[in-house]
Amino acid sequence: MPNSKSKHKTASIRDLADYIREPHNQNPDEKVLYANGRGFLCDDHAAQREEMVALAAESVRSKNPVNHYIMSWREGEQPSPEQVEEAVSIFMEELGWKDHQAIYGLHKDTDNIHLHIAINRVHPETLKIVEINRGFDIELAHRAIARIEHAQGWQREQNGRYQVLENGELGRAPYDPEKLRQPDQKKRDMENRTGEKSALRIAIEDGAAIIKQAQSWEQLHRELAAKGMRYEKTGSGATVFVGDVGVKASDVDRNASLAKMQKRLGEYQPAPQRQQVAQREPEPIKPDVPGWKDYITGRKAHYAAKNAAKLALDKQQEQERKQLAEQQKARRDELMRGNWKGKGEVLNAMRSVIAAEQAAEKAALKEKHQKQREQWRQQFRPYPDLEQWQRMQKSPDLAEQWRHRASEPQRIEGDRSEPPTPRDIRAYVPEIVGQQVHYSRKDDAGRGGGVSFVDKGKSIDIHDWRNRDSTLAALQLSAQKWGSFTVTGNDEYKAMCVKLAAEHGFKITNPELQERIQQERQRIQEERAQAMKAEQLKQFERYAEAVGAERYRVTSIKMYPDGKKQTFILDKKDGVTRGFTPEEIAQRMPEMLRLQRRAENLYYTPLSDKKHHILIDDMDREKLERLIHDGYRPAVVLESSPGNYQAIITVPKLGTPHDRDVGNRLSEALNREYGDRKLSGAIHPHRAPGFENRKPKHQREDGSYPEVRLLKAERRECAKTLELARQIDADYQRQAQERAQKALERAQAVGDREVQPDALKIDSRASNEAVMGIREKEEGRDWDGYAQRTARYAFGFAGDRQAARLEKYREQWLKLEGRDPQRQQEQAKARKVERDNSPGMSR
Repeated sequence: MPNSKSKHKTASIRDLADYIREPHNQNPDEKVLYANGRGFLCDDHAAQREEMVALAAESVRSKNPVNHYIMSWREGEQPSPEQVEEAVSIFMEELGWKDHQAIYGLHKDTDNIHLHIAINRVHPETLKIVEINRGFDIELAHRAIARIEHAQGWQREQNGRYQVLENGELGRAPYDPEKLRQPDQKKRDMENRTGEKSALRIAIEDGAAIIKQAQSWEQLHRELAAKGMRYEKTGSGATVFVGDVGVKASDVDRNASLAKMQKRLGEYQPAPQRQQVAQREPEPIKPDVPGWKDYITGRKAHYAAKNAAKLALDKQQEQERKQLAEQQKARRDELMRGNWKGKGEVLNAMRSVIAAEQAAEKAALKEKHQKQREQWRQQFRPYPDLEQWQRMQKSPDLAEQWRHRASEPQRIEGDRSEPPTPRDIRAYVPEIVGQQVHYSRKDDAGRGGGVSFVDKGKSIDIHDWRNRDSTLAALQLSAQKWGSFTVTGNDEYKAMCVKLAAEHGFKITNPELQERIQQERQRIQEERAQAMKAEQLKQFERYAEAVGAERYRVTSIKMYPDGKKQTFILDKKDGVTRGFTPEEIAQRMPEMLRLQRRAENLYYTPLSDKKHHILIDDMDREKLERLIHDGYRPAVVLESSPGNYQAIITVPKLGTPHDRDVGNRLSEALNREYGDRKLSGAIHPHRAPGFENRKPKHQREDGSYPEVRLLKAERRECAKTLELARQIDADYQRQAQERAQKALERAQAVGDREVQPDALKIDSRASNEAVMGIREKEEGRDWDGYAQRTARYAFGFAGDRQAARLEKYREQWLKLEGRDPQRQQEQAKARKVERDNSPGMSR
């Protein structure tokens, strides 16, 4: 809740601090139950206030450096001073203002106790504004509220954004798309004062389903008209009218906006002009409220008469103002008649006198009108709220019933009546009262703490139904009595019963709750499965989703203090490794955790047929920031050790013969500029996030090792790296063409058969002749083109590299072909002996 911008910064801070510590100076009914401050040198309130003003003044550019927050507890809940201090600590720490100045006070002026907190965003040491979450502090405030509820055991807000999971981590509360929206707070306040449903609530309850299910504009208009509503295009949006009251269409349902409706139903078509719209009578938010119809009839008659009287008064006063203006103009015109030549001074004096007289007449008329409006206000004072009206009707019991309607007991009903008997239910003490058994908390027994729930035989009334433990105990009692049962009450109570039934297996027979119970059970199972996952597996799932590789090689390396290493690839079999799919990694996670417990280092190597996953290794913070500033967009950023970073950039392969070389060149270029200058391979392992970096040099004093942190994970391909890959590929293609051209020129210079190619190369014509020699019939293929491509490969860079790689097999191939020198000498000797011993050759 920001401070007023119309006030000066200093005055605004002082007023806020004084209100928090001394609210009774502004509202006699508002009392402070507890107040304190933190982050100050002084203990006195006035001194703390001036300290906050002085520190806020250091932020010259900020008009509002102090944030004001309000925390409200449910009716009947009251935190202790210790709980207030803990709540403030959790709140400030979650928002990142742990050491900042804060003034806070616990107030009571309504049924709900609330805590005001003023936090100075100026840091006391740096004197700079600390901006949290880019100014979106409300999101962090929701996280803080979830932690406070969990830490102090308060009942969780029904629509809270966050909740604390079983493993202690914060998680987003599950979104229920079928859940109806609620009117905003201002409209709910009016509903509570009058007992009448707002137009927005009616539109949500009766119109949202029609809007969702409509298959045409004609159906939409027809069904809404039957409910007394209209859907009309207004400007660039749409409005749903309930009678004559309009509400924004998107407030009724997220899919009710004009854009989404036109996308579903086509171009907007208005309703037929003669379509009759049903009349709606006022509707109560709670049925069967005694006297409500009389109250709402009187209220509407009062405001109808008030509006009519105001219109009549406005019309009368406008006529009087017009009449006076005409009279004054006529008098001025009459004065100006005649010859005033040479009488300028007299004329000016007359004008001055008339102006003064007419100004007095206008002032008198204005005063008269103000008195008439005051009389109108006195005649039509604000109509009393429903509770006040009931007290005026001498029905204090009905007024109290309406005031505390939210505290009315909710009910559990069985299929048969059993005489209530005291039972042992958790932390609750039974007491027989007439034909009923009252259950109270053991902690409150004998201290007037009140009854939590009452066993009436065929039903159980839960008075303390907002307390989760009380509702759970009542449900357990119901399960003991009847086995299965029905719950009746408001939506909040039913929602709690759904969750408890899903968690504890209660058999609730309400037909309308069965689907919700099943969904809640499924959600709980998924949450439990998620909580049981190792943190390393959770991080791998985030990492794999961002990298998008087809498979991942897992390498384990044992490092010894003397520098020796022992390497083990988990999927390597018979010298071959293909890597694991993400699903297989999940299955192998227990084995990987065992390897970590054996003090081994874990690495991932992403593998894809159609993508490069380029590792940039050994970066400090400055190099990482420069990499991103230069336009490179890594999919994953890891902190492999404190202050040392690794980044993985994903880029698609180009599908050319040079893909492997392009990947290697990319790795070499990016690491030369930003990372490890010794790294040049496109396929390279990197530290596995979530596991420890157990290099001996990183061991801490307490014997522990730093964890590899996953700092960023976002599925993306880097456009700038792709452009660099295209440039490198173009260089390779140009070089290959130049080498092929030179080879062809050499062949033409010395003749077709005089040039003997290397043992591992052939020319294009030889290739073409060989291919055509084994193809007896025409197949419609471009064999000459095939031969040209083969020759370009053989005489190009790739062919040279292949020949060099296969050189080590030359002697083996010569032996297989019988062409090795030793074999040739033996064969020569054998031929000589054969010649010498052959007939006719002896001497």
